[in-house]
Amino acid sequence: MDTTKDEERWEGVTSAANESEAALIAGFLESRGIPARVVDRSFHLTPTESEDLSGVEVGVPASRVAEAREELARREKAYDEAPPGSELIGDDEPSGG
Repeated sequence: MDTTKDEERWEGVTSAANESEAALIAGFLESRGIPARVVDRSFHLTPTESEDLSGVEVGVPASRVAEAREELARREKAYDEAPPGSELIGDDEPSGG
């Protein structure tokens, strides 16, 4: 029985410095209606083909990768445009927006 469907296959959309940061990113995506999970690849007995040593990444269903990347880009832009010292922790939206 083959259960490999796009909805069931997950892909990484971003890497994180640690599990805490990845959990925050996953929570952000989930708050936008995109299923997300933390994938910890920090320990391998043998190197992977991709040689990706980032360790921790956030994955989403393959069918939602583009949407997740758009949301993450929007989030990063909001942080970049926020005045110094402002906090976007709550809902990641600048105040008044």
